[in-house]
Amino acid sequence: MNKRKILYSSLTASLLFVGVNVYLIEKAESKIDREVRIEDWESVHKDNLVKELPKSGVVTSEEESYLYFNDEFGSFKKFLVKEGDKIKSGTSLYEYEVTDRTQQKNVLESEVEQLEDEIDSIEDNVSDLKRLESSLPSGSFNDEDIPIEASALQSEYELKKEIASKELEIDRLNNQIDNLERQISDIESYSSTITVQSSVDGTIKELSHEVLNPLITIASQTIAVTTDLTEKEIIDVEENMNATVQSEIEKDSHKGLVTRVATLPKNDPHLQTDSVYPVEVKIQDEENKLLPGHHVLLSIITEEVKGALTVPITAIESSGSTKYLWILTEKGTVEKRKVKTGLSVDGKQQIKSGVKAGEYYIVYPDEIPALKKGAAFITALDWDKIKLRDLKKLERPSVLENLLLGILERK
Repeated sequence: MNKRKILYSSLTASLLFVGVNVYLIEKAESKIDREVRIEDWESVHKDNLVKELPKSGVVTSEEESYLYFNDEFGSFKKFLVKEGDKIKSGTSLYEYEVTDRTQQKNVLESEVEQLEDEIDSIEDNVSDLKRLESSLPSGSFNDEDIPIEASALQSEYELKKEIASKELEIDRLNNQIDNLERQISDIESYSSTITVQSSVDGTIKELSHEVLNPLITIASQTIAVTTDLTEKEIIDVEENMNATVQSEIEKDSHKGLVTRVATLPKNDPHLQTDSVYPVEVKIQDEENKLLPGHHVLLSIITEEVKGALTVPITAIESSGSTKYLWILTEKGTVEKRKVKTGLSVDGKQQIKSGVKAGEYYIVYPDEIPALKKGAAFITALDWDKIKLRDLKKLERPSVLENLLLGILERK
């Protein structure tokens, strides 16, 4: 008898449960047909996006200097260095014997005047750069000022770098003038043998023992990385872009800067072959073990956004050129929000406008066919966030009430 009562009671409860749920689903104004279940949702957060162009590269000397010899005013005697020698500015390179003192002196003095004019021009340019640097805004570092401040700091950095480069060029030209004036002094002292000295630091790369020009080729001590870009790749690369350099010899990567982007192809254009364009990246780190000839992996940073609001690409819904994001509002409804997108990298999409950090969005809106604007939503129970000690604090009537609501209304 007791078993039969239990059976009938269980059957009655089951029928009641099914009946109530069918009624709620079929009811015209029931919340059931207006609710959507959200399985995956996240909050909008900030991230750094970096778009890189990976390429293979080879280490070379950053630049080469060439020395020429004019045999109209003298005859070559001998080299004072050999190939592979590391030299400093002021190192004696070769000797020649003067045959026409007056003419040679005039030529040297003319070269000195040209170099002095060039120095004056560069000094004027440096003065303009320093005035521009002093006019840059300098404000506080409040949160609201960060974008402006970062821009100002970047401009200041670029200006300082350009000024330093110009000042190095002035030093190099002054060294050339010193070398020429020593030759003039030797001629005026009626010395028949003139010694020519280097105006740069570097390594003797090549000597022309046939006394052909260039007589001496000097490779600079500073190194750079060269690579070739395709017709499509060259469009996205500009000078002053940042880069990273990695080799198998050193585990640490090195910072680099794009210093030269060719506008002409490496070889003569041909219909049957693809054109490639040389690009040069200067290594910024002075301490490295890389030598000319080493092969490296180069990554050119073509685009970078720091502190960007990001979401997965899967969260973006498109309608023509318009982009949308489905937002979970505090009212318990979904909102189809129009957004403006930016950089997209490795499945992450930058959101320029339309949402704020911390707002919740649906990760996979395409997987929810009943999704529509203004619909109420329910989310899966996250057991990881439920603590037993918190449940013990609730009163028993409240627990039963919410449990029944969850069963009957699924809300």
